[in-house]
Amino acid sequence: MIFEGAIDAHAHLWEQDRDDDILVLQTKPHLKSMASKTLLADFLAGEKVSGAIVVQSAPNRAHSNWLRQAARNIPKVSGIVGWLNPVDPKVNSDIDILRRDPLVCGIRLMLNRMLRVDELHTPSAISALTSAANAGLAIECLCPPQFLSNVAELARTIPAASIVIDHCCLPPVSNDEMDLWDQKVQEVAKHPNVTVKFSGLIEPFGPEVTLADIEGRALRIIELFGPHRLMLASNFPVTDIGGGQRRWADLLVQLLDHAQLTKDERQALFQGTAIYAFGLERR
Repeated sequence: MIFEGAIDAHAHLWEQDRDDDILVLQTKPHLKSMASKTLLADFLAGEKVSGAIVVQSAPNRAHSNWLRQAARNIPKVSGIVGWLNPVDPKVNSDIDILRRDPLVCGIRLMLNRMLRVDELHTPSAISALTSAANAGLAIECLCPPQFLSNVAELARTIPAASIVIDHCCLPPVSNDEMDLWDQKVQEVAKHPNVTVKFSGLIEPFGPEVTLADIEGRALRIIELFGPHRLMLASNFPVTDIGGGQRRWADLLVQLLDHAQLTKDERQALFQGTAIYAFGLERR
């Protein structure tokens, strides 16, 4: 079990009867029944992880508040990433609530769900995100490649912030689009306060994904960021659309074997980066 002893840096939790605005469930409705508290607890126990970070899935306060209460009593949950709208008039109150919750280790910006991503660079948004960073909250970004420049600008503007990008910066399926993706990733990788979750590689290719589909993308992320800026993650239960957790685990074994990581580099990937980036030692 490759996840044994690791910190799973990205797992989801939702309840099918809540009808939260979760984008993946609109196209993959079979996932609705696959992320309950019981199933998440069983998954973490089965993988024998040392800890897990549960991440919000819907861009609103109601889901975030529910998540904080629902996740806190699940064994092995060591951190929660909540929702924050940095241009909301109530943002300072939201930050205060989140920073007072001992399990909350970050906030998530879903750039793919924002009507105007450029609002992240307004003085009010920068002020709010700086306050969140000063409160010890990582700033996690779900970021399609076209918005990686925005994340790079946030990293430059708020150098004290721990900025975490989801799912290997979402590499495209088409090889024709890889050069542009690579340029964008190089830009954001220049900022030392940016780390990346090593996940999300299999889902775009579907259940027939092969090592050849993802190896170049995976090894390029390792090359650009290095293992000390990457953190292992499952993306439970969304991995189901890429063949499932067993498929991801099997491919991970092969990827890491080909990457020839040292013992220290593997420790960073499996635990150290997540502990540092999300401040888990303070929780």
